[in-house]
Amino acid sequence: MYLKALVTITFAVLFSGTVIADDHKTQDIREAKSSNPLIALHPAANQAATEAYYNAVEQNVFNGVVPLKYAQLAALAASVASKCVYCIPAHTAMAKAAGATDEEIKTAVAIAADVALNSSMLYGNQYDMDAFLKMFPQ
Repeated sequence: MYLKALVTITFAVLFSGTVIADDHKTQDIREAKSSNPLIALHPAANQAATEAYYNAVEQNVFNGVVPLKYAQLAALAASVASKCVYCIPAHTAMAKAAGATDEEIKTAVAIAADVALNSSMLYGNQYDMDAFLKMFPQ
């Protein structure tokens, strides 16, 4: 499971503050992303919709209510959780370009590792879901 929403909320809480990004690096990465080679990996019949999807994600998610640095740190944590050898270096570079420090990147990776550890422990021990949900009243 990708857990993107959970990770995004985690980073919004843990890393709230002012974002100071190197605008040139951020712009260079955004320009590289604008010629998205992933679109060509989709069937030709879906490429227009795929391009619209990627553009909407860039505009509404990575430039939405969560500041870019924190969105990239969340994406890095999700990339680590899904063990994506492509996404990890990409989101690390984009997080750094958006102003993330090495310590923030290490923390994002540690959060992903902690979520994976606890998920494995709960799932592997078949922990009762009802008991678990009672720990987090809404």
